[in-house]
Amino acid sequence: MKINIIRGAKISVKLTIIYAFMFSFILLILNASVLYGIKHYFYSQANKQVVDVKNIILNDIRDQQDNSDTLDKKILINLPSRENLYIKLTEKDGKTVGIPERYYYNVKINEDYDKIMHLEEQDRHLIYENVKIENNNYGIKNMQIIKDMGREYDFMKILFSFMAVSDFIGIVSSIIIGYIISKKMLKPIDNITKAAENISINNLNERIDMKGPEDELKRLAATFNNMINRLQDSFNRQTQFVSDASHELRTPIAVISGYVNLLDRWGKNDKKALEKSIYAIKFEVSTMADMIEKLLFLAKGDSGVLEMNKTRFFLNKLIDEVIEESRLIDKTHNILSEKNQAVEIVADYKMIKQMLRIFIDNSIKFTPENGNIVLNSVMEEKTIEMTISDTGIGIPKEEIERIFDRFYTVDKSRSKDKGGTGLGLSIAKWIVDRHNGNIEVISEEGKGTRIIIKININN
Repeated sequence: MKINIIRGAKISVKLTIIYAFMFSFILLILNASVLYGIKHYFYSQANKQVVDVKNIILNDIRDQQDNSDTLDKKILINLPSRENLYIKLTEKDGKTVGIPERYYYNVKINEDYDKIMHLEEQDRHLIYENVKIENNNYGIKNMQIIKDMGREYDFMKILFSFMAVSDFIGIVSSIIIGYIISKKMLKPIDNITKAAENISINNLNERIDMKGPEDELKRLAATFNNMINRLQDSFNRQTQFVSDASHELRTPIAVISGYVNLLDRWGKNDKKALEKSIYAIKFEVSTMADMIEKLLFLAKGDSGVLEMNKTRFFLNKLIDEVIEESRLIDKTHNILSEKNQAVEIVADYKMIKQMLRIFIDNSIKFTPENGNIVLNSVMEEKTIEMTISDTGIGIPKEEIERIFDRFYTVDKSRSKDKGGTGLGLSIAKWIVDRHNGNIEVISEEGKGTRIIIKININN
């Protein structure tokens, strides 16, 4: 249940919880390390004190010539009073020789000599060492050196309390400050959410305010704005496309409707009107069929349904085939090739052929009779360059960038008798784009047009 609540929480809350947990974990590790280090230091110092006292006492016993009782008193009196160090002396038979003041420890002296021992029980923390003394003047005795670690542990308890309070304050502060900062840092996401909620098909003008530092969130906002720009551009083009398609289809339908009315009135008895009407209707139906076929091609291409069948073939043979077929269809122009290198490429054979036919048909429409249309191919490293040149009427410079737009025709008053729907060049560009190629158009009014297509041979 708690996990589901956390999963459903805001990102700012999740970040706050994660960073608070990490901060708490780091504090725990640091505090544990500090306490362990202090404890280790206290114990090492206590061990050193015990060893030093043992050495001092043994040296005194070795150097002194006093009797046993006098030496016992000196040993007990010479202990450092502020170090919580105590000594217990016993005879060989276990009889206690001397016990210093404030000695209340009952630690059994065993045979485990010259080894520092730790004792922790009933809130007592002791370090002690059992030492066996053998001396001609002093005799044989057992000595127990005890270091009481009570003060050190009291200090660590106080330090632990201060650390616990500091950690609690630090964790609470980190949660509050972390939540405020994360909420402020994630504010652009709220702006993105609000902008997305306000955007609809009828309102694509909403954009995100991109003020602030150049961080990931600002780049996200910029990416979102760019996406909306592309969506708006795509929607505008789609709207224009539907409008243009409706307009283009309206004309042939109106023509057909007009001739049908003509046939209904006079065509039954007027052979001339009948023939004229049938010819016009057939022509307009053919135009509509051609337009619908091209629209379906573009629609399939845009939706990703249209599949490409790439194979390896010789481009020069395909170009020869296109030129031969074009000559059969059109006898009024000089269609030829001056350079056609033998190059094997990987591409969709049918689409490349369709693209070349579109460009040649376009040149035929806008090139006067007996004009030249030249289709060449030249290999440059791993790129094949195809060029379609004609001696036609050319394209105005301001129109060149728009010739591949759907339903766009250059100066309709100049091309009204040439036919066409303005979709052929759009299809040709789509084919080139799907082959990762590019098209360059060079044209001059009254002199002709040159189309340069570059495609990688190993597409």
